[in-house]
Amino acid sequence: MRLLSPVTALVVLLACAAGRLAAAPGDAPVPAVTPERFLPQVREQLAAHFRIEGELQLDLLRTWFPPTTPAAPWEIQVITPPAALATQMIVRVRLVADQRNLGEWNLPLHAQHWVDVFVVREPVARGAVLGLPQFDLRRVDVLRDKDAVPAGTTLDNLTVARPLAAGAVLGWHDLLRRPLVQRGERIEILATDGALTITMKGQALQNGALGETILVRNPDSRRDFTATVSGENQARVAF
Repeated sequence: MRLLSPVTALVVLLACAAGRLAAAPGDAPVPAVTPERFLPQVREQLAAHFRIEGELQLDLLRTWFPPTTPAAPWEIQVITPPAALATQMIVRVRLVADQRNLGEWNLPLHAQHWVDVFVVREPVARGAVLGLPQFDLRRVDVLRDKDAVPAGTTLDNLTVARPLAAGAVLGWHDLLRRPLVQRGERIEILATDGALTITMKGQALQNGALGETILVRNPDSRRDFTATVSGENQARVAF
């Protein structure tokens, strides 16, 4: 067997050590700056900024010419979000690595915001009181169908302004606030002054939905006053 010279043996040992270091996990190459890697970062920041529910999808409107990949791990930061989410929008971003700004760009984006919305299960008559059993759910892009009512919307105290056919997507233009007080009815009036509350009867001179101010008549004195609708056949007034 031929023995290696001391110099040759040292070279072999250094080469083996270099190979082991190159294979170390900590020395994995930094991923390239590509849309597949940075768009999820932009999506997460925009979703947090606008506090949206559902699924936000983003795509570039134009071809992306990537910058040189940094030597250190990088991230894309949103500098200037748009005033509102839209199907097409411009987002100003910067590339950061080792806490250094490596460049800024305007990203032209196409966006979709997918959420569950209400779909009429069976025909609904005009003026009907609404409830969850009357609807199914469908996933739609509310940036395109802006009138669709998200499934998380509370339907209490709402009614429909016109008949709705089965299969129709419930829209905001279909809804009215349901009157909790009807004109001509006797209602309960809660008059408050700090911790003191006095209950009396009154006659509603107007229809009123929750939170609306209506004109009420005291049946004894025949004096009219305003009160705020606070519940079914109920309104509140402050001294």
